[in-house]
Amino acid sequence: MAVILLASLLLIGVQWWTTDHASYVIADSAPNFLCDVMLFSQYGTGSGLYLFLLPFLAALAGSGAVSTERHYSRLGEVVVRDGRARFLRTSMVSGWISGAVGGVLPLVLNLCWAAACNPHLEFIDGTEFDAQGMFLQRYVLISSMSWMYPVYRVNQVLCIVVVVLLVAAISGLYAALGVGVSFFVRRRYVELIVPFVASLAWWMLPALTGGLVPDQWSHVIFLSIGPGSTDGLRAQNVVGLALTVVLLAGASVGLLMAQERRDER
Repeated sequence: MAVILLASLLLIGVQWWTTDHASYVIADSAPNFLCDVMLFSQYGTGSGLYLFLLPFLAALAGSGAVSTERHYSRLGEVVVRDGRARFLRTSMVSGWISGAVGGVLPLVLNLCWAAACNPHLEFIDGTEFDAQGMFLQRYVLISSMSWMYPVYRVNQVLCIVVVVLLVAAISGLYAALGVGVSFFVRRRYVELIVPFVASLAWWMLPALTGGLVPDQWSHVIFLSIGPGSTDGLRAQNVVGLALTVVLLAGASVGLLMAQERRDER
């Protein structure tokens, strides 16, 4: 957890530095602490870096439930005490919970830090173009063309809660995938690499398929809620979210069931 805390501070620092010390001039806006928070603000490079590292941070926090016990030769004692089936399922659940906490921690710390420095949450209109299609020279936090803007417009606190829960859920699923891999692979630290490689491959899929797969299917894109997109691409963000949850959950449960069947033989 110390590594995740350090990474969180570094990510918050990167977001702050690349926003407040940018080479371009950011227009003034109503006071809102979300202007300094990753994923919500369109400015700064902290968001992209955070989402890129998210699977690794989640796996670092939660994927070692089995491999750690195996490494310290405690696996046999735990299995005898709890039973093999119960141990596998408990490891998967604990991995999901720990991974959710580890993955969402940088965002939560960023929210707390920003709110402490600027305790205001005034609504900032996300309209970027006027009726004639001319670009409006004003600050936009979350674009009106973002898939999350309807939630933000209704209630900003609800928007924050939804984003935090989405990040936690997806982080937990990446960690659970790592736990499932550790059932079959005895080499340590593989459970940290596989979730990151899987997310990287999914992120690169649009380039590998020649654009057949939309960029919005990757969590690196759909969890960055600030920028807007066209109507069709906004729908693809929701599709990407659903596919990410279903595929990660399906892979984790599938690995768990495969290990249980192997134990029955």
